[in-house]
Amino acid sequence: MNRYQNLKDIFFQTIEEKCHGIYKQKAYFHSLQVSTLTQEFALKKHLDIELASIIGLFHDYAQFINHSSFDHASRSSQMLLPLLEDFNEEEKNIITNAIKNHSDKERIDDVYSEILKDADVLAQYLAEPDIILKASYQKRLNLYVK
Repeated sequence: MNRYQNLKDIFFQTIEEKCHGIYKQKAYFHSLQVSTLTQEFALKKHLDIELASIIGLFHDYAQFINHSSFDHASRSSQMLLPLLEDFNEEEKNIITNAIKNHSDKERIDDVYSEILKDADVLAQYLAEPDIILKASYQKRLNLYVK
């Protein structure tokens, strides 16, 4: 998990520099919550917890850095790729594909993409349980709470 610690340090440093006020708070809270949930889901499915942690932490990275949700999944994936020099190609693909896929909650993708989607939906719901979720989000949440 040293690679995760190194990336977490970069994440925190970048958020400190690029985000302010409530946006910084949301970046920390949501990203850490999603990272924790992806760890739990990975543990239950016998997946690599380190990869799941990174996926959860960086899934909205571009949104927080660029202050825009436009195409943030793809942009987050692209922004993270240069930071993954200590990872092999398979690991890089797992991480970047999961992040790239996480905004399409209706489509079923690989298992890492799916745990990220589920963690993202659950974290959003837990942060604001009274909010009305999109249908695709509500469907995922309903499957989780069965």
